[in-house]
Amino acid sequence: MSSYFIETPFDNFLIFDIERKLINKIVFSHRKDGAALSGGLKSLLEGVFDKRDLSLFDYSLINFDKTRKSYALYKFLIGTKTGETHSYSQAGKIVFGDVRYARAVAKMLNANPFTFLVPCHRIVAKNGIGGYAEGVKLKLTILHWEGAEKGMEVNL
Repeated sequence: MSSYFIETPFDNFLIFDIERKLINKIVFSHRKDGAALSGGLKSLLEGVFDKRDLSLFDYSLINFDKTRKSYALYKFLIGTKTGETHSYSQAGKIVFGDVRYARAVAKMLNANPFTFLVPCHRIVAKNGIGGYAEGVKLKLTILHWEGAEKGMEVNL
């Protein structure tokens, strides 16, 4: 597996672990790790950043094989529009048919190996922002970048 990085509009980098031309993992980092991303994937991501639109990404480049239990939730998230948010219980109801799946949704999102591109940042708490494995401040930054509910604020 090889690591590659690309600078983001969020004052950090996305680090990609890629094997056999498929993305196995994506994380945010304040440091460059691996080689600079180049070629088609770099161009694709630059388009996503320039247009602020994750729907431009080619999700066939992601290896979802190890995420079968969470795949229905990830597919729902990929289908959400830029700037659209849902609560954990709404996601539980939509994806699994029951609002009581809210905690399961939170657990699956915390384990999301494809941060940002599988937009778990779009799931928020009913009474606030909720958590984010990469940090609440970054979650808010991304949501504002996407144009989600301008009034979302949290005390950090």
